[in-house]
Amino acid sequence: MTPPISSVVYLPGTALDEKLADLGYAAMRGWPDQRPVTSALVRSRLRRNGNAQPTTMLLARLPNGTLAGAAALRHGTAPGLSARLWGPIVAPEWQRRGLGTALLQQAVRCHDGGASLLTAEIPEARKHGCEFFERAGWQLHSTATLLKADLTALPDVPHPGRVGVRQAEASDADALSRLYQSIHPEHGQQVAEDTYLRWTADERFVSDGLLIAAGTGDQLRGAALMYPLAHMDPAEPTEALLADVLIDPATERSDVAAPLIAAALAAGLRHHAPVVRAIVPDSATDLLSDLHAVGLAPAGQIRYFRANGRVS
Repeated sequence: MTPPISSVVYLPGTALDEKLADLGYAAMRGWPDQRPVTSALVRSRLRRNGNAQPTTMLLARLPNGTLAGAAALRHGTAPGLSARLWGPIVAPEWQRRGLGTALLQQAVRCHDGGASLLTAEIPEARKHGCEFFERAGWQLHSTATLLKADLTALPDVPHPGRVGVRQAEASDADALSRLYQSIHPEHGQQVAEDTYLRWTADERFVSDGLLIAAGTGDQLRGAALMYPLAHMDPAEPTEALLADVLIDPATERSDVAAPLIAAALAAGLRHHAPVVRAIVPDSATDLLSDLHAVGLAPAGQIRYFRANGRVS
């Protein structure tokens, strides 16, 4: 019999964050996607974006209060925008006992159905994870490539000064919004306007990790965002996450991309992160080429699944 599942509103900054981090690390330990999981990473995944509803947290607890499993529903930032499923994450001793399915079913019931419900990243190497959603009736939505590199061994790239790369400031918020809107019009105006706020409000944000390539007037030629993933586990290398790269479609990409990305990766090294990782949609062929050019190499494939309304 699986433990009972409770539904609560997620509140960042409580003891639950550390418990979820421990659960997440235990569930991925030994798999190809093993990496540090910290409470800051949990908060970045579960904290609501902008004016979205607070994240719905689903918790399966044992009588002594220990977490056996968890899942979360992060609601879309505007009507019609996709909601995201986090998990289900199940403790190793409770896997293959129906708890993941129970958490998934509860998450679907909590979804209002007014927009798509997508999973977070599912590494293709975790075949049982992909098969879990397929058996539940979810459909493949899109794919992405995981890229990684040793920052201490990357080749030289053009000096950032050639294109005027600098740290972003609060005064760049409007220009950054316009840049985001030009690349992702499907995300809507409000999401674009909140770009600077969303990025800088993340607990992993460091001021020298948000770089911009200035253009003429109040236009930007590009922007890159790097988060250092700090942790205290000596068995795991500290990583930097190249979270986003935006290049103005109207600019000459070859002039901007390499110096801008190099500046972001240099920030990772300043924060003592020898390893960089990035997850890039397979449809973003230009960005994949940009990252290959500065030395990042494919390290695996990622899948995203979508609930089709007939989830069992």
